[in-house]
Order: sequence, then structure tokens, then C-alpha cells
Amino acid sequence: MLGYIRYGDGPKRPELGRRQLSGGSFVELRMGESAHPLGPLALARARQGARRLREAGVREAVFPVDFPYTALFIRQGIGPVDTLPLRRALAAPMTRRRLEGLALSPTQAVVAVSGERAAREVAETAKVLALSYRYVLLSVRGGGEELARSLRREYGISLLLEPSPDQLDRADALVLFAPRGDLTLDNPILYTIYPGGEGGRGRLPLLLPQALEDQVESNCDQEQLAAALYNQGALPLETLMAGE
Repeated sequence: MLGYIRYGDGPKRPELGRRQLSGGSFVELRMGESAHPLGPLALARARQGARRLREAGVREAVFPVDFPYTALFIRQGIGPVDTLPLRRALAAPMTRRRLEGLALSPTQAVVAVSGERAAREVAETAKVLALSYRYVLLSVRGGGEELARSLRREYGISLLLEPSPDQLDRADALVLFAPRGDLTLDNPILYTIYPGGEGGRGRLPLLLPQALEDQVESNCDQEQLAAALYNQGALPLETLMAGE
């Protein structure tokens, strides 16, 4: 069960309820904003709210932006919804969309995917891109040969394995599933979709549909909500692709 924390105008004591958003179901915790959020009484109420969420079976929740009790909730076993799986699921379709925006044809564009190994997300991204583009570079430490053989056998497509750093730097699009300290990261299209890679130019953004955005509070972390709804199967990838 996923939680949704509503912080602002609300009851003095934390209250639990249910909330439906775009087909997604949440255990909602309502907390009134305190004039002294780090005072003893406010902290006690925050601990009570976290405890009630945990007792309701919640381990992940959509947190408000600038929520003063994030660390407290994490210590109580309630963490923010992880947006990384959604960003990784969006990597291939967003790369395709950006390449189309650059007017690069499937036979012109050079696309590179790099990761520690050919894990499921890396393999799926490379596969989807290789089905659309002729030149796909794959840089992984293990599993690349097996993936390449499988794609050649099933689809008749090829991957260029073990590309040099210079080849990766010259790719039109570079999708990184792990940090690379040997690259310039100046590619026209760059996505850094690994823990700690959410900031900077390589950030893959998430966007809620406008109709849903209008239903939530202004301090709702909309990217966490997008990930939560995607996890529940309530929103398809196409509706969560941010315009650029």
C-alpha cells in the first residue's frame, strides 16, 4: 500500500483516510502545518503520523515538497516513492522522442547505452532503441555478448559492443545507467538515470497530466506522485513524458 502525505491546512492531530487519484489508491495522512515545526509537540505529532502510516501497511509515500519531517519518517520506516524505476522505463521512449525532435533519421542517429552490466533495465533500453535505430552502442562490463546474440537471433539486429570513450562521447544520445568518469557528457541528448544522477543536464524529467496536476496540492511532489501512479498501473508511460 502506498501513502500520500498532505501537509498544510489540516487537523492539529494527524488523521488517516483514503484518497483516489487518477485510478490510484492511497492511504492519506493529513497533517496541519505547525508554527514551530521542530518544536516538541510538532515532532511528537509527526512521529504519531508516521507510526499510523506504518501500522496501515505503508512503506512508501508521496511526500510534500520541503516537508520538514522527511528524515523522521524515514527513520520510522516510511520512505519517499522512488522515481528511478519510472525514469528508467522512460529512457528509451524519451530518447526516441528527443532524436525525432533533432530530425535524425533511424539510419543517421547514433545512440549509446552504458551500465555496469546488462541488467534488465539496461537490456530492455538497448533492445527498444536497437529496434528503432541502426547504430546502437552498448557499453557494459558483463552480459553484453549474450544480449547481442539474442537480439541478432530473434530480430536480426546488431549492437556495437565495447565502444571506446571517444565513440560514446560522439553519440547523438547517451543513456547512462551508472556514472562514467571518463566521458565528457556533452552529448546532444544525455540521460543520467542512476542514484545521484537525478540533477543536472542529464536529468530525465517527469510530468503529470495537467488535469491531474490541478487535483493535487501545490506542495505535492509531482514526480513522486507520477512514479506512484505508474507503479499502480494507473497511468501509462505516454502520459508521463515531459515536454522539452
